[in-house]
Amino acid sequence: MALLEVRDIHTYYDSIHALQGISLHVDQGEIVTLIGANGAGKTTTLNTICGLLQPSQGQILLEGRPLHELKAHEIVKLGLAQVPEGRKIFSRLTVIENLEMGAYARDDKPGIQGDIARILELFPQLQGREKQLGGTLSGGEQQMLAMGRALMARPSLVLLDEPSMGLAPILVERIFETIQEINGQGTTVLLVEQNALMALSVAHRGYVLQTGRIVKHDLAQALLEDEDVRRAYLGQTFTVDA
Repeated sequence: MALLEVRDIHTYYDSIHALQGISLHVDQGEIVTLIGANGAGKTTTLNTICGLLQPSQGQILLEGRPLHELKAHEIVKLGLAQVPEGRKIFSRLTVIENLEMGAYARDDKPGIQGDIARILELFPQLQGREKQLGGTLSGGEQQMLAMGRALMARPSLVLLDEPSMGLAPILVERIFETIQEINGQGTTVLLVEQNALMALSVAHRGYVLQTGRIVKHDLAQALLEDEDVRRAYLGQTFTVDA
């Protein structure tokens, strides 16, 4: 059984049919990426999975448990956390307070303190900044804080929405290295990312979205070598050597 199953999901924004029968799955231990142009439905897919939007049709299952009729805070308690596009940290709270907010549904204080120490080890750029207000951090540091806040929920699945947005290339590389570290420590990842090359480079599998529909699905390496994908999303043409 897949960790996450999305079955024939339809989601509307008023009269706009944003998702038109999306089906996908994420297995335990995978990094799966959704790629596509702006407006293809990538963020809408994540927001529907995590309960910020309600589908009009279809099913969403996490370890076989239905999510599609639950509220977002109920879904977090079942083991799913999202790092939203634009980070959306609490700018007037300190680094530590932001991390503690990620653990709001937990009541194990010793475990929470241990996880804060683990997050600071995972993101050494935040060490020494524990009492600094989130809003005064750089963009890269805010992204690390947003990822750390999500991990504080001890999720089995993390949804990452455009983690490289607005970051310098060297920070983008560090963020993707961290995604692989998080995955290596046992957290499954569903990744939406405009930088399709980086996303497919770290993912196991990928889905290509186009105007609310999945038009391709394959192993990440196969998508990297797909001529249509390279032309549309990687800005490249591709020739296979004989």
